[in-house]
Amino acid sequence: MPADWLPAGIDPFAGISLLAIVGVAAMHGFGCFIRGAFGFGSNLPIVLVTTFILGPHHAILLAVMTTVVAQTNLLKQGVRTAEWPVARPLLIGQVAGVVAGTWAFTVLAPEWLTLILGLLIGTIVVMDRLQLMARLHRIVDLRARPICSALAFTGSTVGSISGGGGLYFLVAYLKLVCTSPAGLRGTNLVLSNVFLAVRIIALLVAGLITPTLVVEGLILAPVALLATRAGSRMFHRTSPARFYFAIQGLLLFGAAALVVRGVIRLA
Repeated sequence: MPADWLPAGIDPFAGISLLAIVGVAAMHGFGCFIRGAFGFGSNLPIVLVTTFILGPHHAILLAVMTTVVAQTNLLKQGVRTAEWPVARPLLIGQVAGVVAGTWAFTVLAPEWLTLILGLLIGTIVVMDRLQLMARLHRIVDLRARPICSALAFTGSTVGSISGGGGLYFLVAYLKLVCTSPAGLRGTNLVLSNVFLAVRIIALLVAGLITPTLVVEGLILAPVALLATRAGSRMFHRTSPARFYFAIQGLLLFGAAALVVRGVIRLA
């Protein structure tokens, strides 16, 4: 991509054709539409597809850049509608998980964790469809702080390593303990914002966010902003029953995508 107007050393999308850049932008728009509608879920489809164009490392980091745009646009909605008694116990485990996962991202290959996460999410969706989690909730207090912290830590660690999937791990649990679609979406938004903020700091400390990457994120920012707002409008027009049905569909897609990505990277 021509970059004569940029300072020396900053060359966004170097070596990538214009058609490929359009494909990357379209995928980021699709992912941000999902985030606007559900409060989570943008990174996984973005990373899954754009890895084939940009490579896994570049794809994961660029998804973080456009997520900043989406999350900033949605922050006010999240703070207003989140179910804070549900969100607060998850935050400490989430912060610790992001730090641990970002460190592991710099030294480990995420193939096996990606595959395992996909299988785990698929299992959770099946449990949700069979109402096994609700039955478990009658025996075990899923709101207990140790359980909340363990779920948040595990999801955030694996999500930071694989480039997506952290909130997929938590959403089946949140669906059970949140009292409304708006509360579920708002809680997802708050947790996503905390996840992103800590992850950005950790990536900066690790030296992985470069000026070129920031410029690429700014180029895609209008697409991310428009798609996020479109997704948010869709949420407000959706009935609770359709919202929860769509959540399950999104979870199944996420599980399948993670499994496919893990198998591809192990091949």
